Amino acid sequence: MATITLTGKVVGKQGEPAVSIREIKDLKIASFSINDRDYCYFKNKDDNPGQFYRVEVTGKGAEIAAERLQRGSWVNVVGQPVWRQYNGQKFLDVKNARVIPCEDRKTDDSPLLDAF
Repeated sequence: MATITLTGKVVGKQGEPAVSIREIKDLKIASFSINDRDYCYFKNKDDNPGQFYRVEVTGKGAEIAAERLQRGSWVNVVGQPVWRQYNGQKFLDVKNARVIPCEDRKTDDSPLLDAF
């Protein structure tokens, strides 16, 4: 099984929770999207949409993600990469992910949160 590690900012639609949770029997699954703009090259940096990834966290980590993550949170994500196709485009999702919150990039005095 392949594993991928990503770092990005939690994004989502305005007015909706950044993390959505669904339940299948006793298993909770949290879903959210992250955006990585650091390694995409555009001549004009303001035109850089970045790469978007949909992340799924299961179990206790799903509950913690829903409680702690909000739009704009920086996270490291480690999980299984899965390609999906939608409207003729390919997207990379990360399943069975482990989420590690990052310190805020704007301030040097932000404490690191525990991994979940």
